[in-house]
Amino acid sequence: MRQAGKRIVRHSDFSEEYLGKAISISLADGKILSGVLLESRRYWVKLRTSNGTVYINKAFMMSVVPNAQ
Repeated sequence: MRQAGKRIVRHSDFSEEYLGKAISISLADGKILSGVLLESRRYWVKLRTSNGTVYINKAFMMSVVPNAQ
C-alpha cells in the first residue's frame, strides 16, 4: 500500500477473485494442491483441501487455475 497525496493506492494480486472458489495451485517444487480458497493475505493463502487446511506462501506459488465446476 502506498500513499499518493491523500489517496491510498492498494495494488492487488488478483487472489481475491478466487475467494470461496475451487482452485488448483501449482507449487515451485512441482506439486499441485487442489481445494477451496478460504483466505488470501499479502504473503500467504489459506486453502481447504481434502487433507485439511493448508497455508501456502505466495512466493512458492507458480500458477493458480480455477477448477471446472
